[in-house]
Amino acid sequence: MQTIGLVLCIANTQPPGTTGPEVRRACDRAYFPMLDLLEERASLRVAMHWSGQILEWMDLHAPERLEQLAKLVQGGRVEIVGGLHGGAVLPALPERDAVGQVQVNQRWWRQHCDVRVRGAWLPFYAWDPAAPRVLGRLGLQFSVLEVPQLGPGASGEGYWLAEREGTILALFGADPVLSRMVPHNSPAKIVERLGAYARGGRRVVTMSVRGEDFGAAIDSSATRCFSGEKAWARRFSAALEDASAWLKLVHFGNVLDKVRPSGRVFPPASAATAVAAAALGGEPGAQWQTLISDIRRGVDPTLARVSSFIRIPGWENTLGSSPEVLRLHRRMLRTSREVARLRAMLRDDGKRGDDADGLLEALEEATAALYRGQNGAAYVHGVDVGAQAGDIRHQAYANLVRAEYGVHIALGDADRLIVEQSDHDGDGRKEVIVRTPSLCAFVAPAIGGSITELDSWSLPGNVLNTRTRLPEPHHGAVLRGENLPVVVEDSPDVTTVIIDDEDDTDEDTIDEADRPMQFAASGLVERLHYDRHVRGAFVDHFFGPETTLHNLRTGRYAENGDFVGADYQLLNVDDGDGSEVSVTMAKDGNVTEGASLRLVRLVKRFSFSRELPLVEARYEVVNRYHEPIRTRFAVGIDINLDSTTGDDVFLETAGGRRIAIDQVGELDELTEISLVDLSRGYRLTLSPRQPARLWHFPIETVSRSPRGVAALYQGTALYFWWPMELWGQEKRRVEIALSLEA
Repeated sequence: MQTIGLVLCIANTQPPGTTGPEVRRACDRAYFPMLDLLEERASLRVAMHWSGQILEWMDLHAPERLEQLAKLVQGGRVEIVGGLHGGAVLPALPERDAVGQVQVNQRWWRQHCDVRVRGAWLPFYAWDPAAPRVLGRLGLQFSVLEVPQLGPGASGEGYWLAEREGTILALFGADPVLSRMVPHNSPAKIVERLGAYARGGRRVVTMSVRGEDFGAAIDSSATRCFSGEKAWARRFSAALEDASAWLKLVHFGNVLDKVRPSGRVFPPASAATAVAAAALGGEPGAQWQTLISDIRRGVDPTLARVSSFIRIPGWENTLGSSPEVLRLHRRMLRTSREVARLRAMLRDDGKRGDDADGLLEALEEATAALYRGQNGAAYVHGVDVGAQAGDIRHQAYANLVRAEYGVHIALGDADRLIVEQSDHDGDGRKEVIVRTPSLCAFVAPAIGGSITELDSWSLPGNVLNTRTRLPEPHHGAVLRGENLPVVVEDSPDVTTVIIDDEDDTDEDTIDEADRPMQFAASGLVERLHYDRHVRGAFVDHFFGPETTLHNLRTGRYAENGDFVGADYQLLNVDDGDGSEVSVTMAKDGNVTEGASLRLVRLVKRFSFSRELPLVEARYEVVNRYHEPIRTRFAVGIDINLDSTTGDDVFLETAGGRRIAIDQVGELDELTEISLVDLSRGYRLTLSPRQPARLWHFPIETVSRSPRGVAALYQGTALYFWWPMELWGQEKRRVEIALSLEA
């Protein structure tokens, strides 16, 4: 049989917010046993990528393991693949941050292990056509994509050359089927497939594997990769050794130095299959993923003729399908600009002495926080750990807010009241951004005059970190599988085991779309609801008598006004004497009452205090029609920090009554309600000045999680409402105050 080279690349990463004990567990279960196995078997040669979070943890808590890794590198057993130190999605970054993250990673390896990295790992295979220029000019020579991403005419043979502005980057095409066979299929099946490639004339094949697949995930299905009589990783290494007469393990660098490129490619923007499908959103994503599966399995011969021309969607589509990722991404861009402003000032002013040292230290801390806030898991859907989880988004927000506040302190303007008007979210309309010594609020006149983000510097974090309930690609499978049994129990301790040889999974079930859906709980269909508008704070509604708490919670209610998400007119932004900022907006709209249509003017004024973490909303509802109107005016406020639930987090009324945040209910004559987090020590209080009726319920999405598809808590929806009977030209005033103690 003809000899074939196998580049085996293992990517070890952890999501943002992973605690020290969780990193330790992942290392003990997968990363460290892999190092021991490499040390034990001299014939094994692999490429490895390590995320910055794991490297920094190892440097502090397991320096002996770093030494072990360095020896394996120096002995030619392990090739290091560098990349973006914070694990960012490349297309999401401003170029200055992409360059900065790569340089941090290069310096880290040089200083700690005396390693010069030659390649860059791209998290979630998120490709940007500018990558050859960005990475190539930093001295990097190669990266890895999945074969279908390379474009028409390209295969998984060897490597291909991509170019941008005269700078070349070699691209290795990872075989997607080989990658998904680990550890679900037997090692013999993988070697058998490699043998078929060798007989077909292949010279070099690339196989990329996530470290999580070897048992690093907190809820991993691969619990026996390194232990027990049938340890999968040991059987795999033995199978590779048995085939060593024709199967040679090689590094990326060896291939670059000794093998000619297979040709040139010019890949468009793309991402990993699951991420790409989720980026399309709902039914389009599900249809696209099914199409890709049909092509791979040869279901329709007609598809085979056009398969190489079917484009894989890029990460950028996520910004159109996911409001929460769009908001987080825009927040990240703003923070990046602030950090760049501090860097430019330090460079241009040429300061010396203690001032310069203090500013440099502040810049380093802000940059590190910014890079942590750019971790790619917070900017993608479709994977088990992604932006669908509120705690992942919170980690990003917390780091971004921490970075921006550090810049303000360094520049000496943290105690100022600052207002700006700019198109923050890129919708072609300006938002009003108010920054106080306590809070930062984003007011969107073009989105119903709502507040879309409210950051606390002291927490730090965004207290409106909720998620809009929208269709997701796997929801069709949820509906089809509503009568199927739960295959993964809703328990943090439950694990399943890898499939042994005798129970080997057929190769055709390896495709993502072909795998049976795993449900982490029963009754998901009953929790599958969709929102009619993007969630936020101070969203204005008019409800008729037919609207109930139940149909509001399920998204099947009647909206009697046309104010939700509408374009409000910005009347005035006033910073007065510097003690507070007020933002006043108005809209003339229609409210229906039965078959009648009434003209209503709604004036909304936000006041932001300089001295207190306080936002006051004052409403004036005016019946502009000559006939009376009977309606219910409601203000919706969706609150959440990190999606933590439990006894330490609850709603509390003025009378001291505690209510679970994931409970559905209603309260009468309410004058105050607080979201309390005892463990974090913060209290967010909402106080209607006119006693209101309150409807409250948890916001849940049926989304992917490490345990399978589950109902994920995304925040609590609060609807304050008042019955209104307004005669012709009559007006009614309503006020709500939001205060924060942290």
